[in-house]
Amino acid sequence: MSDLSFLDPPIEIASESPRTEVIFSRLKASGLRPYPAARHIDFSAPDPLLIDIATATRPVLEALSRAAMVQAHRQIVLLDTSNSQLPSAGETVILRCDRDLSGLKSRLTALARRSSRLREAEIRRDTAASFGVRIPQADLNVVPSLLYIGEGSPLYLSLQGPIKQRGIDLTAAISRDTARRYMSEHRFAAALIDLDSFRGDDSATARWIAEENGLGAMPVIALTHPDIHLNDRQNTVISLATEVIDATGRMAHIVSLIETVCRRLVAFAPIMPRPAIASVLMDFTTGMFSRRFMEAHIARQMEVATQRAEPFCVLTFRMDPGAAISIPAQQEFAEVIRSQIRDTDCPALLSPGDFAVTLPATPYRGGVRLADRISEHAAHHAPLSGNRFGWRVIEKRAYHTAQTLLSAALSGPLLRPRLAA
Repeated sequence: MSDLSFLDPPIEIASESPRTEVIFSRLKASGLRPYPAARHIDFSAPDPLLIDIATATRPVLEALSRAAMVQAHRQIVLLDTSNSQLPSAGETVILRCDRDLSGLKSRLTALARRSSRLREAEIRRDTAASFGVRIPQADLNVVPSLLYIGEGSPLYLSLQGPIKQRGIDLTAAISRDTARRYMSEHRFAAALIDLDSFRGDDSATARWIAEENGLGAMPVIALTHPDIHLNDRQNTVISLATEVIDATGRMAHIVSLIETVCRRLVAFAPIMPRPAIASVLMDFTTGMFSRRFMEAHIARQMEVATQRAEPFCVLTFRMDPGAAISIPAQQEFAEVIRSQIRDTDCPALLSPGDFAVTLPATPYRGGVRLADRISEHAAHHAPLSGNRFGWRVIEKRAYHTAQTLLSAALSGPLLRPRLAA
Protein backbone atom coordinates (compact mmCIF):
# COMPACT_ATOMS: atom_id res chain seq x y z
CA MET A 1 0.00 0.00 0.00
CA SER A 2 1.37 3.39 -0.96
CA ASP A 3 1.96 6.17 1.56
CA LEU A 4 -1.01 8.04 0.10
CA SER A 5 -3.36 5.05 0.24
CA PHE A 6 -5.47 6.83 2.87
CA LEU A 7 -6.71 9.02 -0.01
CA ASP A 8 -8.13 5.99 -1.86
CA PRO A 9 -11.93 5.58 -1.81
CA PRO A 10 -13.06 3.38 1.13
CA ILE A 11 -15.16 0.24 0.71
CA GLU A 12 -16.59 -2.03 3.41
CA ILE A 13 -16.02 -5.78 2.94
CA ALA A 14 -18.31 -8.51 4.27
CA SER A 15 -16.21 -11.63 3.82
CA GLU A 16 -14.81 -14.50 5.87
CA SER A 17 -11.49 -16.35 5.70
CA PRO A 18 -9.81 -17.71 3.66
CA ARG A 19 -10.98 -15.37 0.86
CA THR A 20 -10.69 -12.14 2.81
CA GLU A 21 -6.97 -11.68 2.16
CA VAL A 22 -7.38 -12.25 -1.58
CA ILE A 23 -10.19 -9.71 -1.81
CA PHE A 24 -8.36 -7.12 0.29
CA SER A 25 -5.11 -7.42 -1.67
CA ARG A 26 -6.82 -7.12 -5.07
CA LEU A 27 -8.86 -4.11 -3.99
CA LYS A 28 -5.81 -2.37 -2.52
CA ALA A 29 -3.88 -2.98 -5.75
CA SER A 30 -6.74 -1.44 -7.75
CA GLY A 31 -6.74 1.79 -5.72
CA LEU A 32 -9.49 1.14 -3.18
CA ARG A 33 -9.20 1.19 0.62
CA PRO A 34 -11.03 -1.89 1.99
CA TYR A 35 -11.96 -2.34 5.64
CA PRO A 36 -13.78 -5.21 7.45
CA ALA A 37 -17.55 -5.00 7.77
CA ALA A 38 -19.10 -4.17 11.12
CA ARG A 39 -20.93 -6.89 13.00
CA HIS A 40 -24.24 -5.22 12.22
CA ILE A 41 -24.02 -3.75 8.71
CA ASP A 42 -25.49 -0.29 8.23
CA PHE A 43 -27.17 -0.23 4.82
CA SER A 44 -27.54 3.55 4.97
CA ALA A 45 -23.78 4.22 5.29
CA PRO A 46 -22.15 6.32 2.52
CA ASP A 47 -19.30 3.91 1.64
CA PRO A 48 -19.89 1.09 -0.88
CA LEU A 49 -20.38 -2.39 0.59
CA LEU A 50 -18.92 -5.53 -1.01
CA ILE A 51 -20.43 -8.88 0.02
CA ASP A 52 -18.57 -12.06 -0.87
CA ILE A 53 -21.40 -14.53 -1.45
CA ALA A 54 -19.13 -17.57 -1.11
CA THR A 55 -18.33 -16.79 2.52
CA ALA A 56 -21.15 -14.48 3.59
CA THR A 57 -22.93 -15.51 6.78
CA ARG A 58 -26.66 -16.13 6.95
CA PRO A 59 -27.34 -12.92 8.97
CA VAL A 60 -25.54 -10.87 6.30
CA LEU A 61 -27.59 -12.42 3.46
CA GLU A 62 -30.82 -11.91 5.41
CA ALA A 63 -29.91 -8.26 6.04
CA LEU A 64 -29.13 -7.87 2.31
CA SER A 65 -32.54 -9.31 1.42
CA ARG A 66 -34.32 -6.88 3.76
CA ALA A 67 -32.31 -3.95 2.41
CA ALA A 68 -33.34 -4.90 -1.16
CA MET A 69 -37.01 -5.03 -0.10
CA VAL A 70 -36.95 -1.46 1.21
CA GLN A 71 -34.66 -0.21 -1.60
CA ALA A 72 -31.83 0.90 0.66
CA HIS A 73 -29.70 3.55 -1.06
CA ARG A 74 -26.28 2.17 -0.20
CA GLN A 75 -24.09 1.11 -3.13
CA ILE A 76 -23.91 -2.71 -3.01
CA VAL A 77 -21.32 -4.90 -4.75
CA LEU A 78 -21.91 -8.66 -4.85
CA LEU A 79 -18.93 -10.92 -5.55
CA ASP A 80 -20.83 -13.99 -6.68
CA THR A 81 -18.66 -16.67 -8.30
CA SER A 82 -21.44 -19.27 -8.19
CA ASN A 83 -24.04 -17.31 -10.25
CA SER A 84 -26.57 -17.44 -7.43
CA GLN A 85 -29.95 -15.79 -7.85
CA LEU A 86 -29.82 -13.14 -5.16
CA PRO A 87 -32.10 -10.21 -4.33
CA SER A 88 -30.56 -6.99 -5.58
CA ALA A 89 -31.58 -3.49 -6.56
CA GLY A 90 -30.98 -1.93 -9.97
CA GLU A 91 -27.81 -0.16 -8.81
CA THR A 92 -26.15 -3.35 -7.56
CA VAL A 93 -22.79 -4.25 -9.14
CA ILE A 94 -22.42 -8.01 -9.62
CA LEU A 95 -18.93 -9.46 -10.11
CA ARG A 96 -18.77 -13.05 -11.37
CA CYS A 97 -15.07 -13.79 -10.81
CA ASP A 98 -12.24 -12.57 -8.57
CA ARG A 99 -10.32 -10.92 -11.39
CA ASP A 100 -13.21 -8.46 -11.86
CA LEU A 101 -12.17 -6.87 -8.57
CA SER A 102 -9.39 -5.05 -10.45
CA GLY A 103 -11.98 -3.03 -12.37
CA LEU A 104 -14.34 -2.36 -9.46
CA LYS A 105 -13.02 1.14 -8.77
CA SER A 106 -13.83 2.15 -12.35
CA ARG A 107 -17.34 0.67 -12.11
CA LEU A 108 -18.02 2.54 -8.86
CA THR A 109 -16.71 5.77 -10.38
CA ALA A 110 -19.09 5.40 -13.33
CA LEU A 111 -22.06 4.79 -11.02
CA ALA A 112 -21.14 7.78 -8.87
CA ARG A 113 -20.98 9.94 -12.00
CA ARG A 114 -24.46 8.82 -13.04
CA SER A 115 -25.84 9.58 -9.59
CA SER A 116 -24.15 12.99 -9.57
CA ARG A 117 -25.60 13.76 -13.01
CA LEU A 118 -29.15 13.00 -11.90
CA ARG A 119 -28.79 15.10 -8.73
CA GLU A 120 -27.34 18.04 -10.62
CA ALA A 121 -30.17 17.90 -13.17
CA GLU A 122 -32.70 18.04 -10.35
CA ILE A 123 -31.17 20.93 -8.43
CA ARG A 124 -30.62 23.02 -11.59
CA ARG A 125 -34.34 22.81 -12.22
CA ASP A 126 -34.94 23.81 -8.59
CA THR A 127 -32.65 26.81 -8.96
CA ALA A 128 -34.38 27.86 -12.17
CA ALA A 129 -37.75 27.49 -10.44
CA SER A 130 -36.57 29.83 -7.67
CA PHE A 131 -36.36 32.54 -10.35
CA GLY A 132 -39.86 31.70 -11.58
CA VAL A 133 -38.57 29.85 -14.65
CA ARG A 134 -40.18 26.51 -15.44
CA ILE A 135 -37.96 24.22 -17.50
CA PRO A 136 -40.06 22.11 -19.89
CA GLN A 137 -39.81 18.35 -19.65
CA ALA A 138 -37.84 16.43 -22.27
CA ASP A 139 -39.56 15.65 -25.57
CA LEU A 140 -40.24 11.90 -25.51
CA ASN A 141 -40.37 11.80 -29.31
CA VAL A 142 -36.90 13.21 -29.86
CA VAL A 143 -34.54 10.97 -31.87
CA PRO A 144 -31.26 10.56 -29.92
CA SER A 145 -27.99 9.99 -31.78
CA LEU A 146 -25.22 7.64 -30.66
CA LEU A 147 -21.61 7.63 -31.85
CA TYR A 148 -20.33 4.04 -31.87
CA ILE A 149 -16.56 3.78 -31.38
CA GLY A 150 -14.87 0.43 -31.91
CA GLU A 151 -11.76 -0.63 -33.79
CA GLY A 152 -12.96 -3.36 -36.13
CA SER A 153 -15.57 -4.64 -33.66
CA PRO A 154 -18.17 -7.05 -35.12
CA LEU A 155 -20.69 -5.97 -32.46
CA TYR A 156 -21.69 -2.91 -34.50
CA LEU A 157 -23.24 -5.03 -37.25
CA SER A 158 -25.41 -6.82 -34.70
CA LEU A 159 -26.48 -3.59 -33.00
CA GLN A 160 -27.06 -1.40 -36.05
CA GLY A 161 -30.45 -2.72 -37.18
CA PRO A 162 -32.13 -3.29 -33.79
CA ILE A 163 -31.03 0.10 -32.44
CA LYS A 164 -32.37 1.95 -35.49
CA GLN A 165 -35.66 0.06 -35.10
CA ARG A 166 -35.89 1.57 -31.60
CA GLY A 167 -35.81 5.09 -33.08
CA ILE A 168 -32.15 5.90 -32.32
CA ASP A 169 -29.58 7.04 -34.87
CA LEU A 170 -26.31 5.10 -34.75
CA THR A 171 -23.13 6.33 -36.42
CA ALA A 172 -19.94 4.24 -36.42
CA ALA A 173 -16.40 5.60 -36.14
CA ILE A 174 -13.58 3.06 -36.46
CA SER A 175 -10.80 5.51 -35.63
CA ARG A 176 -10.21 8.64 -33.57
CA ASP A 177 -9.86 10.79 -36.71
CA THR A 178 -13.27 9.65 -37.94
CA ALA A 179 -14.76 10.24 -34.48
CA ARG A 180 -13.30 13.77 -34.39
CA ARG A 181 -14.83 14.59 -37.78
CA TYR A 182 -18.26 13.27 -36.83
CA MET A 183 -18.19 15.15 -33.53
CA SER A 184 -17.41 18.40 -35.33
CA GLU A 185 -20.38 17.90 -37.67
CA HIS A 186 -23.05 16.54 -35.33
CA ARG A 187 -24.13 16.64 -31.70
CA PHE A 188 -24.48 13.16 -30.17
CA ALA A 189 -26.38 12.17 -27.05
CA ALA A 190 -23.55 9.82 -26.05
CA ALA A 191 -20.61 7.79 -27.28
CA LEU A 192 -21.16 4.02 -27.34
CA ILE A 193 -17.75 2.40 -26.76
CA ASP A 194 -17.06 -1.30 -27.23
CA LEU A 195 -14.23 -2.11 -24.83
CA ASP A 196 -13.68 -5.49 -26.45
CA SER A 197 -12.24 -3.74 -29.50
CA PHE A 198 -9.48 -2.10 -27.39
CA ARG A 199 -7.82 -5.23 -26.05
CA GLY A 200 -4.31 -4.27 -27.11
CA ASP A 201 -2.24 -1.83 -25.07
CA ASP A 202 -1.27 0.01 -28.27
CA SER A 203 -4.79 1.12 -29.21
CA ALA A 204 -4.50 4.74 -30.34
CA THR A 205 -8.25 5.28 -30.02
CA ALA A 206 -8.33 3.97 -26.45
CA ARG A 207 -5.40 6.22 -25.57
CA TRP A 208 -7.18 9.20 -27.15
CA ILE A 209 -10.30 8.56 -25.05
CA ALA A 210 -8.63 7.57 -21.78
CA GLU A 211 -5.57 9.81 -21.63
CA GLU A 212 -6.29 12.73 -23.93
CA ASN A 213 -9.96 13.25 -22.99
CA GLY A 214 -10.79 13.00 -26.68
CA LEU A 215 -14.55 12.85 -26.15
CA GLY A 216 -14.59 15.97 -23.98
CA ALA A 217 -17.90 16.44 -22.20
CA MET A 218 -19.83 13.85 -24.22
CA PRO A 219 -21.49 11.17 -22.04
CA VAL A 220 -19.98 7.71 -22.49
CA ILE A 221 -21.79 4.35 -22.55
CA ALA A 222 -19.22 1.58 -22.15
CA LEU A 223 -20.01 -1.93 -23.38
CA THR A 224 -18.11 -4.53 -21.39
CA HIS A 225 -18.00 -8.32 -21.20
CA PRO A 226 -17.24 -10.62 -18.24
CA ASP A 227 -14.57 -12.48 -20.25
CA ILE A 228 -12.47 -9.36 -20.94
CA HIS A 229 -9.24 -9.07 -18.97
CA LEU A 230 -9.37 -5.28 -18.64
CA ASN A 231 -6.13 -3.37 -19.05
CA ASP A 232 -5.42 0.03 -17.50
CA ARG A 233 -6.77 2.01 -20.46
CA GLN A 234 -9.99 0.02 -20.55
CA ASN A 235 -10.46 0.60 -16.82
CA THR A 236 -9.88 4.31 -17.37
CA VAL A 237 -12.55 4.38 -20.09
CA ILE A 238 -14.97 2.69 -17.66
CA SER A 239 -14.17 5.28 -14.98
CA LEU A 240 -14.96 8.02 -17.52
CA ALA A 241 -18.26 6.39 -18.45
CA THR A 242 -21.67 7.67 -17.51
CA GLU A 243 -23.12 4.17 -17.85
CA VAL A 244 -21.62 0.66 -18.08
CA ILE A 245 -23.59 -2.09 -19.85
CA ASP A 246 -22.83 -5.80 -19.81
CA ALA A 247 -23.00 -6.69 -23.52
CA THR A 248 -23.67 -10.41 -23.05
CA GLY A 249 -26.83 -12.42 -23.44
CA ARG A 250 -29.65 -11.90 -25.92
CA MET A 251 -29.17 -9.02 -28.36
CA ALA A 252 -32.73 -7.80 -27.74
CA HIS A 253 -31.90 -7.35 -24.05
CA ILE A 254 -28.65 -5.49 -24.80
CA VAL A 255 -30.39 -3.16 -27.26
CA SER A 256 -33.16 -2.50 -24.73
CA LEU A 257 -30.56 -1.50 -22.12
CA ILE A 258 -28.81 0.80 -24.60
CA GLU A 259 -32.09 2.48 -25.56
CA THR A 260 -33.07 2.96 -21.90
CA VAL A 261 -29.71 4.50 -21.04
CA CYS A 262 -29.68 6.73 -24.13
CA ARG A 263 -33.16 8.12 -23.58
CA ARG A 264 -32.45 8.61 -19.89
CA LEU A 265 -29.32 10.60 -20.74
CA VAL A 266 -31.37 12.88 -22.98
CA ALA A 267 -34.31 13.23 -20.59
CA PHE A 268 -32.31 13.83 -17.41
CA ALA A 269 -29.44 15.93 -18.74
CA PRO A 270 -28.67 18.92 -16.49
CA ILE A 271 -30.00 22.05 -18.15
CA MET A 272 -27.48 24.34 -19.80
CA PRO A 273 -27.89 28.04 -20.62
CA ARG A 274 -29.83 28.81 -23.78
CA PRO A 275 -31.72 31.94 -24.89
CA ALA A 276 -35.07 30.19 -24.72
CA ILE A 277 -35.04 29.73 -20.95
CA ALA A 278 -34.67 33.25 -19.51
CA SER A 279 -32.30 36.19 -19.46
CA VAL A 280 -32.11 36.04 -15.65
CA LEU A 281 -30.43 32.64 -15.92
CA MET A 282 -27.84 33.28 -18.61
CA ASP A 283 -25.28 35.72 -19.90
CA PHE A 284 -26.02 36.45 -23.56
CA THR A 285 -22.43 37.48 -24.36
CA THR A 286 -20.92 34.08 -23.63
CA GLY A 287 -23.94 31.78 -23.44
CA MET A 288 -23.02 30.74 -19.89
CA PHE A 289 -25.06 30.96 -16.71
CA SER A 290 -25.36 34.37 -15.09
CA ARG A 291 -23.87 35.45 -11.77
CA ARG A 292 -27.35 35.58 -10.21
CA PHE A 293 -27.96 31.96 -11.15
CA MET A 294 -24.53 30.87 -9.90
CA GLU A 295 -24.92 32.58 -6.52
CA ALA A 296 -28.27 30.86 -5.98
CA HIS A 297 -27.18 27.50 -7.37
CA ILE A 298 -23.87 27.08 -5.55
CA ALA A 299 -25.66 26.99 -2.20
CA ARG A 300 -27.71 23.98 -3.36
CA GLN A 301 -24.61 22.25 -4.70
CA MET A 302 -22.78 22.75 -1.41
CA GLU A 303 -25.74 21.38 0.54
CA VAL A 304 -25.75 18.20 -1.56
CA ALA A 305 -21.97 17.83 -1.17
CA THR A 306 -22.28 18.13 2.62
CA GLN A 307 -25.15 15.63 2.83
CA ARG A 308 -23.24 13.05 0.77
CA ALA A 309 -19.80 13.77 2.27
CA GLU A 310 -18.45 14.46 -1.24
CA PRO A 311 -15.75 16.94 -2.27
CA PHE A 312 -16.79 20.11 -4.08
CA CYS A 313 -14.61 22.63 -5.90
CA VAL A 314 -14.90 25.98 -7.60
CA LEU A 315 -12.58 26.75 -10.51
CA THR A 316 -12.24 30.37 -11.56
CA PHE A 317 -10.50 32.04 -14.51
CA ARG A 318 -9.64 35.72 -14.73
CA MET A 319 -8.67 37.20 -18.07
CA ASP A 320 -6.13 39.99 -18.31
CA PRO A 321 -7.67 43.48 -18.65
CA GLY A 322 -6.94 43.65 -22.38
CA ALA A 323 -8.71 40.35 -23.04
CA ALA A 324 -11.52 41.02 -20.55
CA ILE A 325 -12.84 43.94 -22.62
CA SER A 326 -12.77 41.90 -25.83
CA ILE A 327 -16.10 40.22 -26.51
CA PRO A 328 -14.60 37.82 -29.11
CA ALA A 329 -11.93 36.74 -26.59
CA GLN A 330 -14.56 36.09 -23.91
CA GLN A 331 -16.73 34.15 -26.34
CA GLU A 332 -13.74 32.09 -27.48
CA PHE A 333 -12.77 31.29 -23.89
CA ALA A 334 -16.35 30.35 -23.00
CA GLU A 335 -16.38 27.91 -25.92
CA VAL A 336 -13.10 26.34 -24.75
CA ILE A 337 -14.52 25.87 -21.24
CA ARG A 338 -17.74 24.31 -22.54
CA SER A 339 -15.81 21.83 -24.68
CA GLN A 340 -13.84 20.49 -21.70
CA ILE A 341 -16.29 20.30 -18.80
CA ARG A 342 -18.76 17.55 -17.89
CA ASP A 343 -22.48 18.24 -18.01
CA THR A 344 -22.51 18.14 -14.19
CA ASP A 345 -20.04 21.04 -14.08
CA CYS A 346 -21.80 24.40 -13.94
CA PRO A 347 -20.13 27.30 -15.87
CA ALA A 348 -20.93 30.98 -15.36
CA LEU A 349 -19.66 34.43 -16.29
CA LEU A 350 -19.49 36.36 -13.03
CA SER A 351 -18.31 39.66 -14.53
CA PRO A 352 -16.48 40.66 -17.74
CA GLY A 353 -13.38 38.46 -17.87
CA ASP A 354 -14.24 36.46 -14.69
CA PHE A 355 -15.40 32.89 -15.31
CA ALA A 356 -16.37 30.28 -12.70
CA VAL A 357 -17.04 26.56 -12.98
CA THR A 358 -18.47 24.62 -10.02
CA LEU A 359 -17.31 20.99 -9.89
CA PRO A 360 -19.56 18.61 -7.91
CA ALA A 361 -17.97 15.44 -6.49
CA THR A 362 -14.51 16.72 -7.48
CA PRO A 363 -11.51 17.14 -5.15
CA TYR A 364 -8.85 19.83 -5.48
CA ARG A 365 -6.54 17.74 -7.67
CA GLY A 366 -9.42 17.08 -10.08
CA GLY A 367 -10.03 20.81 -10.36
CA VAL A 368 -6.35 21.40 -11.09
CA ARG A 369 -6.36 18.77 -13.85
CA LEU A 370 -9.36 20.46 -15.45
CA ALA A 371 -7.69 23.87 -15.21
CA ASP A 372 -4.58 22.47 -16.89
CA ARG A 373 -6.65 20.92 -19.66
CA ILE A 374 -8.59 24.12 -20.32
CA SER A 375 -5.35 26.13 -20.30
CA GLU A 376 -3.78 23.73 -22.79
CA HIS A 377 -6.70 24.00 -25.19
CA ALA A 378 -6.94 27.76 -24.80
CA ALA A 379 -3.30 28.10 -25.92
CA HIS A 380 -4.34 26.95 -29.40
CA HIS A 381 -6.78 29.84 -29.82
CA ALA A 382 -5.26 33.10 -31.02
CA PRO A 383 -7.30 35.49 -28.82
CA LEU A 384 -6.19 33.54 -25.73
CA SER A 385 -2.58 32.67 -26.50
CA GLY A 386 0.23 34.27 -24.55
CA ASN A 387 -1.18 33.34 -21.11
CA ARG A 388 -3.82 36.05 -21.12
CA PHE A 389 -5.57 34.64 -18.07
CA GLY A 390 -4.94 33.09 -14.64
CA TRP A 391 -6.84 30.46 -12.70
CA ARG A 392 -7.56 29.38 -9.14
CA VAL A 393 -9.13 26.25 -7.57
CA ILE A 394 -10.80 26.29 -4.14
CA GLU A 395 -12.15 23.15 -2.45
CA LYS A 396 -15.10 23.48 -0.09
CA ARG A 397 -14.35 23.25 3.63
CA ALA A 398 -16.73 22.98 6.56
CA TYR A 399 -16.40 26.69 7.38
CA HIS A 400 -17.34 27.88 3.88
CA THR A 401 -20.65 29.44 2.99
CA ALA A 402 -21.75 29.96 -0.60
CA GLN A 403 -20.64 33.59 -0.43
CA THR A 404 -17.25 32.97 1.20
CA LEU A 405 -16.41 30.06 -1.13
CA LEU A 406 -17.17 32.09 -4.24
CA SER A 407 -15.31 35.11 -2.85
CA ALA A 408 -12.25 32.98 -2.04
CA ALA A 409 -12.27 31.56 -5.57
CA LEU A 410 -12.30 35.07 -7.03
CA SER A 411 -9.46 36.40 -4.86
CA GLY A 412 -5.78 35.74 -5.60
CA PRO A 413 -3.26 34.41 -6.01
CA LEU A 414 -3.92 33.20 -9.55
CA LEU A 415 -1.76 30.67 -11.38
CA ARG A 416 -0.64 31.27 -14.93
CA PRO A 417 -0.82 28.31 -17.35
CA ARG A 418 2.97 28.20 -17.75
CA LEU A 419 3.37 27.91 -13.94
CA ALA A 420 0.75 25.20 -13.51
CA ALA A 421 2.77 22.28 -14.83
